[in-house]
Amino acid sequence: MLVAIFAATVTVQASTQTRSRSIVVELPSDLPEMAQRKSEAMYLHDSEVGQTVLYLEQDQGRTLAILDITDLGTIRALPQVSIGARSTYDFVKNFGDTVLIQYRDHSGFAIISFKRYKQPVLVEAPEFQQAAHTEALGRDGLLLASTSRTSAPIEDPQYEVFDVSNPSKPVKLATVTGVKQRLDRAATCTVFLLSDTGLTVIRRPNVEQDHKNMMESGSIYSSPYSRSSSCGNSGLN
Repeated sequence: MLVAIFAATVTVQASTQTRSRSIVVELPSDLPEMAQRKSEAMYLHDSEVGQTVLYLEQDQGRTLAILDITDLGTIRALPQVSIGARSTYDFVKNFGDTVLIQYRDHSGFAIISFKRYKQPVLVEAPEFQQAAHTEALGRDGLLLASTSRTSAPIEDPQYEVFDVSNPSKPVKLATVTGVKQRLDRAATCTVFLLSDTGLTVIRRPNVEQDHKNMMESGSIYSSPYSRSSSCGNSGLN
């Protein structure tokens, strides 16, 4: 079980213990060097050949660092790719092997194709340039609208990870502060936290093994973009 507490700071700290029998926290220093660099956003993708990869947007949007997370026990770096984005951006909507991105400088949108997952390609989308807001319409639709509204910046939250398998003696495994983005992979109950100091991965080895067994037995694979009920009692929000 995990517990998360929100605050607004910009570092990653950890206690002397970062793992227990049921939870493993992989800090940036435990991961490949590219995961320790400052990243702007991240995107999780399952390739057609069965690889699961995590893309980290770096260098003001000009580079995508690629991590192979198919085996979470051995996260490895793949070659980084230059995609020529004109500014930093957010991943807005997924359309299978392509993703719509929105530039943070409000200059418009573009599309990144992940069909060749090791060589993603960015294509400008001039038909979307006048839109300032996007909203999904089901799985296959997208509503684009212009707006002059501005919102106040949201403070970066802080996550504290606890093992409470023994409720009378909870153990803090790590504190991750300044979190700018979180991704959940429901299939393995993995939580990815991105901060200025790099990527932190919160793993559930027992669930990973169950998922591996299901895959080997031919069971249906669940989507990595929606949180499964088996992860719902984790306590991390």
